[in-house]
Amino acid sequence: MVIVFPTNRTDRYSAVKRVCCVEMPVPSQVIMSRTISRGDKLKSITEKIALQINCKLGGALWALAIPMDHCMICGIDVYHAGVGQSMKGSVAGFVASLDKLLTSWHSKICLQGKHQELVDILQICLISAIKAYYRRNKRYPDRIIVYRDGVGDGQLDTVAKYEVKQLLATFKTIEINYQPTLTVIVVQKRINTRLFEISSTGLKNPPPGTIVDSHITKPALYDFFLVSQNIRQGTVSPTHYIVIYDNKKMKPDHIQRLTYKLCHLYYNWPGTIKVPAPCQYAHKLVSLGGQNIQQEPHLSLADTLYYL
Repeated sequence: MVIVFPTNRTDRYSAVKRVCCVEMPVPSQVIMSRTISRGDKLKSITEKIALQINCKLGGALWALAIPMDHCMICGIDVYHAGVGQSMKGSVAGFVASLDKLLTSWHSKICLQGKHQELVDILQICLISAIKAYYRRNKRYPDRIIVYRDGVGDGQLDTVAKYEVKQLLATFKTIEINYQPTLTVIVVQKRINTRLFEISSTGLKNPPPGTIVDSHITKPALYDFFLVSQNIRQGTVSPTHYIVIYDNKKMKPDHIQRLTYKLCHLYYNWPGTIKVPAPCQYAHKLVSLGGQNIQQEPHLSLADTLYYL
């Protein structure tokens, strides 16, 4: 369903998304009238809209070779209601890949109750994702890699000691003997660290794909910095990744290569983005859930990118 709005109004947009995502589930695309009224850019604008509609209907725009079989890659983000907002508690967004090429994603929104721990919500989401993977592939994933967004330095201990433990316990609720390997990586994008490349003309931004995993990293953590974007103006900001759990014992080079590849797979942008695609999908998901629909979407939309 394509809807054209004359003006940008949040209440109208929220009402439409609530109907299309909850009450009468159908992929929807909202377009501002001024966006399609520019004749000189109409061709490129309509192409971008068509690509976005294609994604929402389950199409894949591009893919990369991922050399891992039976692997499910997940992204987690949490939306916290601001001061004065009517919504109580938080919204957890969970996305998980369903195929080897990482073109199909299962999504789950869980609204946090007043006395409900966030980790309980994450368990519900992980169970839903593993079952969706089984429906698609007729088997459970052997390896699960989780990119956890929205975690500050002060929360690392909680994630490492409590959330990871609960995620591992989740596997026994699927099947008593089910023991996939688990890797949990915290993603931090709001950091003060800046990286520069020394050239003959002075300092400049390092090229996309630059990894720094020594000297400026923290001695007590398994972490690295990645520059994934190409910035033409200003100073590029790297993203900080902290591997807080890995019982697969993946090589640092493999984790870093996978993370950089995932920065290419966000379908709303033709280039690389600052964080891995599952994190950005989870961010879009919780933004829609927390700001607009404020309910759990209909299950029939769970395996599509309806929230782009």
